[in-house]
Amino acid sequence: MPVTSDCQFLHLDPAALNLEDMTFNLRPFYEEPGTDLIESVRQFGVLCPPLVQEQPAGGFFVVSGKKRIRAALRRAATGKIPCLVAPHEIQAFSLFSLLLHHALIGGQLSVIEQANFFRKALKRLPWDRALPLLIPLGYKAQKYKIEELLNFLALDPSVIAGLHQGTIRPKSAQKMRQLAPADQQELARLIAELQLGGSKQHKLIDLGIDLMMRHERSMREIIARYRLENEEKNQENKPQEAASFLRWLFEECHPGSVAAEAEFKRFAAGLEVPPKINVGHTRSFEDDTVVLSLSFADRESLLKVWPEIRTIMATATPGE
Repeated sequence: MPVTSDCQFLHLDPAALNLEDMTFNLRPFYEEPGTDLIESVRQFGVLCPPLVQEQPAGGFFVVSGKKRIRAALRRAATGKIPCLVAPHEIQAFSLFSLLLHHALIGGQLSVIEQANFFRKALKRLPWDRALPLLIPLGYKAQKYKIEELLNFLALDPSVIAGLHQGTIRPKSAQKMRQLAPADQQELARLIAELQLGGSKQHKLIDLGIDLMMRHERSMREIIARYRLENEEKNQENKPQEAASFLRWLFEECHPGSVAAEAEFKRFAAGLEVPPKINVGHTRSFEDDTVVLSLSFADRESLLKVWPEIRTIMATATPGE
């Protein structure tokens, strides 16, 4: 737990609080306080004091809690604001530990907020002192995890925004690192536009990367081609459009598999199999194996025809 013995609670004039300084800001872009927070502060005041650091020249940097201060400033008559004040000479590890625990009061941090935290912390702390700060976030104290988080900050701003807002999954973003910024933008836009969840995000990115590398085209060119070939489908709802686009990508990436599937469907239709009998194939048509499955209402139904089935299968040539 962070040590607060060197800190003190003070009621500070809002004019002494530097809200423009970005030294400790963890969010990737400016966010206004929400209506719930504004109403809470209006009714009850600032229940969780912001964390600030005293400056030698006077005034205070806001380390955590700017939204609460901005919410307080929305009141018609704003008095002094209760704050947890860290001295200017506080040790860097103690300050960043306080910042982390204070920020977590409002809920789990986004991966972008976590990445920004470690980027700022490593400017003042050696790696061995920064590693324990992973533990309050639910990670093991391993260097690769910080490196993984920092890598997110090199992505296109649109992907960073999606990660922060939770619309893009971290595993999806990791795959997007190999792409040019313009392709990252297009994928981020598609994920938001088609409202794709985790597994569909991965499918979009995997197929998109495959197609871009195979044909040496940008994601924008691939999307434009899909729009041109599927103009009549542009009025579909979002789930339908997402399914249609992902299916088209799969067909473009695996034309052989698609052709094999179509041929197999024609073959199966020609058998005119009765109900409760299914003709299947191996996954992705790795070979020409055919699987015939039969469904029965109960064991008794199976036992009635089992002698005939066993006789047929016993007399069949192995491998047929």
